[in-house]
Amino acid sequence: MDKTDKPQWKIPWRGLLIALVVSAAVLAVIFWQMVNPRDVLQELRQYPLSYFFGALFFVLAAWLVDGQRIGTLARALGQRIPWWELAIILGAANFLTLVTPFAGGGGALIVYYLYRRGLRSPQATAVVLGGGLAGQTALALLAFVTSATLRSVPFDLAPYFTGVKYGALAYLTILTALQFAIVRSERIFQWLFRKRGGQSRSAAWIADFRSAYELLLTKGQGRYLLCVAVAFAYYVVYYTGSFLLLSGFGIFYPGLRFALAVLFGVAPVFSPIPGGAGLSEGISWAVLDSVLQPDELASFIVLWRTVVFYIPILLGGTIFVFLVMRWAAGSNITGGSGE
Repeated sequence: MDKTDKPQWKIPWRGLLIALVVSAAVLAVIFWQMVNPRDVLQELRQYPLSYFFGALFFVLAAWLVDGQRIGTLARALGQRIPWWELAIILGAANFLTLVTPFAGGGGALIVYYLYRRGLRSPQATAVVLGGGLAGQTALALLAFVTSATLRSVPFDLAPYFTGVKYGALAYLTILTALQFAIVRSERIFQWLFRKRGGQSRSAAWIADFRSAYELLLTKGQGRYLLCVAVAFAYYVVYYTGSFLLLSGFGIFYPGLRFALAVLFGVAPVFSPIPGGAGLSEGISWAVLDSVLQPDELASFIVLWRTVVFYIPILLGGTIFVFLVMRWAAGSNITGGSGE
């Protein structure tokens, strides 16, 4: 990537609109087809606000932890980034993640940010891809651990956690194979670019990317394992938000409540609809239908969507617009020149 390039960032209005419309449509179906809206409003008035604000605190605090996932790998390439700056970037990236399919929109923003900080684009891509795969590995580990260690599960919920347990193991196998393929893919890329010549820009970019990625995974194993540990902590903090929302209804024992929070949180990652809108609510309804009254279940979905989706979109979107305006003016986050 040439330093003279000026990427034109645009607010992803289409993804934002799709996510909001689908989510609103699902809530409308719940309200007007399955439960009386007046009952939902009454239930929301009775819900303990301490659980709501506690959940919101953990969801937003997770941005601070998640920033260190990227910071850990960036330090391996010589970039030491302040924790608060990483938190700001991850807040904006979280906004893009929520309004793009498969929760994958935030990575490009982080690549661009690291590029502005001085990393070459192949190095920045290696950091983001490494951090992303570390995060997915941590998510799969957390899903497996929470599902495999449950001491008692209601009969109707057991199939969900069995599926999560074996799905997590399969996903870990895929992630491990992908990591191995990237590190050991030199011959494949040599063959792929042989006809274009060894000095092509694509071949040089790939070689630089592989070199950086291999450094992160092999020569810096300690940092990569630390990155996985940080990502694991991030998901624990993040899903504590959903755990607290469920705690407000007093259902099940703590271990099962947290396992349910993980189950609800995994769905958006694999959904083609921005923010997992619709799929997440559907899973919540299927799992909790026999436990909560209709008005309670609808209230939980409203509270959950507000904490993990609407408020983060509002805050993260504001940060994203702020960054776009500063970068368009040629400044970095702290106000200095971005050149």
